[in-house]
Parts: sequence; structure tokens; C-alpha cells
Amino acid sequence: MPSGRQIKKEVLAALAETNWDKKIYKLLEVHPAQSLIAPLFSSLCDISEEVRWHGISAFGIVVGRLADEEIDRARVVMRRITWMLNEESGGCGWGVPEAMGEICASSEAMASEYGRLVLSYIHEEESKPENFLEFTMLLKGAVWGVCRLAQSRPDIAAPAFDDLVTALKSHDPATVGIACWGLGLLGNTEAAVHLRKLKDRDEDVVIYRDRSLVKTTVGQLAGEALGKISGDQL
Repeated sequence: MPSGRQIKKEVLAALAETNWDKKIYKLLEVHPAQSLIAPLFSSLCDISEEVRWHGISAFGIVVGRLADEEIDRARVVMRRITWMLNEESGGCGWGVPEAMGEICASSEAMASEYGRLVLSYIHEEESKPENFLEFTMLLKGAVWGVCRLAQSRPDIAAPAFDDLVTALKSHDPATVGIACWGLGLLGNTEAAVHLRKLKDRDEDVVIYRDRSLVKTTVGQLAGEALGKISGDQL
């Protein structure tokens, strides 16, 4: 039986490949899904941006499989993720809100149990208990997680509409661009007035969508979202 170290090496090597997803499915044929979880958490801290994002996508594949086979084990993974986003954990949580969003986007069972929790990380409400992530990098990841959920399950993500509109006011261009993407996916026509104000913003941003890193601008993302909302093809 291969050691945990060997499995980690195989997983990280797979995530570095162009056809990483096929290799992850291949690993699931020879290793239990549970054995890939620790290596995937390690991938979130990899020096390669592509490996980190592939790891996030792989969480959806692997935990989705785990939810189908042993849902209690999938719940353990989600509890670990929520703990890592808790201030008391002492961890940094890099990539963790994105992984949670990806898992819920990929698994109906996980979305039904944890989808609203994904939304809570971008919702700020004074004088009430909240999970809002104040740190810019974590908040950006949480906004991405909500948008990824909106891509697969817009009905669950719909209550985050106002919070995504609020994210358009962020000082971080990447967060603004990601929020544009999400608002386009939700298709709520009330977003149009906010998106039109961003069409001329030319800050470069890199966004991970459909398992690829794409360089674009805030204005292009706003225009794309407006096109989706109006039904026009850009």
C-alpha cells in the first residue's frame, strides 16, 4: 500500500500537468478518495498558482466522489475547512473558501448542507454573529467561492446578490472583477446599473474560470456580465 508521502507526490505531480483532471480521476481509480484529501490541502500552499487552482478544482472532484461514497467523511472535510476559516484556528486559510465553493458547486449533497455557509463569508451585518472574512485576500477567495457556486447552482447563490454588489466597491480590482462575473451568472437585472459604471475600468486582473487562468480587465468582465444579463452575445 503506498505511503501518504507517495500519494502526496503523485497528487502534486498530477496537478502540475495540463491534463491534471484526467490524472486526478485516474488516481481515484487506484486510491481511496479519502487518501487524496491531505495532499489537496497541501496543494493550496504550492508555489505554483496553477497547481493551487487545480487543487481547488480537484477538491470538487474528490470531495464530490467522497460525498457519493461516504458522506460523513465529506462532512469531516467541510468541518475542517470551516475550522480553518475560524480565527481561533490560527491558520491563514489560503484557498480554503475557494475550495468550499468548488465543493458545493460540484456536489449537490454538499451544496444543500453547506451552500448557505459559503454565502455567509461575504455577508457583513453589524451587531449580529457573522462569518464575514475581513482580510482582503480571504474575502476575495470567498467572493470567488460564491461566484463558482452561482455558476453551477444559481438558486442557492441568489441570496448573495446584495453582497456581490457591495463587493463591486472593493479597493481590490480582482475582487471587483470576480464579483462582476458572479453578478452576470445570477442574471439579476438590478445589477446592470452598477455594472455599467465599471465598463471603462481598465485594470488588468487574472480570473480562474472553467479550470483556466484568464487575463482580462474589470471593464471587460463588467461588459460580459451585462451581456449575460441582457441576453446579448459579446
